[in-house]
Amino acid sequence: MHDVFFFTDIHGCRPLFDAIMKYCYEMDDTPWIIFGGDAIDRGPDGYNIMKQLLDNPHITYLMGNHEDMFVKAAREIKQMFSFENADRDQVKTVLSACKNFDYKYAAIQDSLSNGGMPTLLDWVIDGMPMDLIERIEKLPRTISIGNRDFCHSGGVYNTFKRVADCEYNDLPIDPWTGDAIIWNRSTLNIGWAPNRIAIFGHTPTPYLPDYIDIQVNKIQPIKYAPTSNPAYTGEKLDMDTGAVFTGIAYVLNILTMQAQGFELKKDNQVEKIEVIQF
Repeated sequence: MHDVFFFTDIHGCRPLFDAIMKYCYEMDDTPWIIFGGDAIDRGPDGYNIMKQLLDNPHITYLMGNHEDMFVKAAREIKQMFSFENADRDQVKTVLSACKNFDYKYAAIQDSLSNGGMPTLLDWVIDGMPMDLIERIEKLPRTISIGNRDFCHSGGVYNTFKRVADCEYNDLPIDPWTGDAIIWNRSTLNIGWAPNRIAIFGHTPTPYLPDYIDIQVNKIQPIKYAPTSNPAYTGEKLDMDTGAVFTGIAYVLNILTMQAQGFELKKDNQVEKIEVIQF
């Protein structure tokens, strides 16, 4: 059986992304890689990382909330602007000005306020390809392997299961339900399902104490078993270590449940750090 890896929330950090991808292919020449969403925004190279993820046949790319914002902002840009023959600085000036118009450019404003400028600029300069937008819109929101359930933000198992049981892009589904597993942080302190584990990102683990009653001593993935709802007895594993801010990212081997850490140093080199067994 080939190795299966999961990592998430790389947010345009090319050195960490390349190091993790190299590691996966060193461990297995044909790995199955699940990326948990939020390839883009904040960091400088998210747009190209996103395209690389889309084009790799070994990767299952899950929808993140930043991909969701990108799609909505890109469609708004396509509707409002042409940008024919505009250079990067001109595009940046126009997009920046959108912040000054309340409600008129809501999707663009939402993206920009969440670090979306690098991604939107690269997409516009790339010719505003709408086929790319359509591919991102069709990204799956969930995947399960045995008793391991993957999505972007976690949530609760019943919501996950409703989304997983739908062909999301073909059948009607409550938009809130679909968005809940790419946006929601309000249920982090609620467990999952008996004998199952949710593996996700979205909330950087240094921020977890703000949402759940847990002590976090270092920047690393955190596995926990919430107890505020006795109806749920499963576990949750948050793999988002805030890579673009902390310089630290982990990749999880799904079969061994070992997570290999990587740290971006000041010289822009990446070093392996500790391995965590879950």
